[in-house]
Amino acid sequence: MNRKKVTSTDVAKRAGVSKTLVSRVLNNQSGVSPESRSRITEAMKELHYKPNTLARSLVLQRTNVVGVILDSLTEQYFFDVIRGVEDTVKENHFRVIFCSGRNDRGEKENYIDFFSNGATDGAIIYGSALDDADLIRKRAEMEFPFVVVENEVEDANVNNVLVDNTYGSKLAVDHLVEKGCRRILHVTGAKGTKASLRRWQGYLAAMEQQGLAEYISVVECDEFGVDEGYKAVKTWLAEHCREDLPDAIYFGADNTAFGGMIALEEAGIQIPEQIKIVGFDDDKPWGVEKKLKKLTTIRQPLYEVGAKAVQVLLRQIQNPETQRQKIVIKPELVIRETTE
Repeated sequence: MNRKKVTSTDVAKRAGVSKTLVSRVLNNQSGVSPESRSRITEAMKELHYKPNTLARSLVLQRTNVVGVILDSLTEQYFFDVIRGVEDTVKENHFRVIFCSGRNDRGEKENYIDFFSNGATDGAIIYGSALDDADLIRKRAEMEFPFVVVENEVEDANVNNVLVDNTYGSKLAVDHLVEKGCRRILHVTGAKGTKASLRRWQGYLAAMEQQGLAEYISVVECDEFGVDEGYKAVKTWLAEHCREDLPDAIYFGADNTAFGGMIALEEAGIQIPEQIKIVGFDDDKPWGVEKKLKKLTTIRQPLYEVGAKAVQVLLRQIQNPETQRQKIVIKPELVIRETTE
């Protein structure tokens, strides 16, 4: 015996609302109170209602699909971003296509062309590289809706969702100063990324605000990564005597910090007794065999970044003339063993 197919009328009856309100929820339109939207969503779950995506797409001339271009789909840094995107897309009855731009501008351009030629209704572009700015400016005048994450291009009228990296550096430096540190070395993240630049600038500003400009010292890394951090600290130690040791090292990325911590321990330098360590990102030391002390770090709310990016994008899809948004999300300090 065939089970009767559940319709939007059934959902409306279960939720105690009009069919028009159900339609508004299905099409991600405004004019529905949070309470009614919640009842409708709950009714759909209870009835196992599956909307006819193809029919809605034909009526609205939409695909109900969004595209997302990340630098990598396998790096743990992006896992929470992906979860935030997936959950928010699903809540809004859209689907998502993830692509890896592999830090390659040409690859990103190809994906944007694909997404904007009818495959999706809009896209989220993770554009961390400084040279992505030209790509973003070039695409800023497109009618195709998109959101740029992690790369603020001041002279382009685009939607932005950003983590306040400058503020994160201030949290790191202020915490170390509270712990009695004055000589704070900064080991940067990858050259050529907006995030690393902002963290570097934040470190400089925070040191000056604390009256510690004379102790500013920076070691640049070409890439994020354990090996880069290990080499940077190993080289620094080889070029300086023990009397020159800083009170603390603030790393522009956790992966770099893990490598630096290994180099310090191999040199017999105790953490945090001799040198305190702060990282950035709140990553786990995956692939690091050596057991390390738990890292004090600046945690990025990456799930929220992914969710906010979807919300901003859907807003523009529904209202193409809406004013572009810039959302800046504050990171937080997480205190662990390396500064305690």
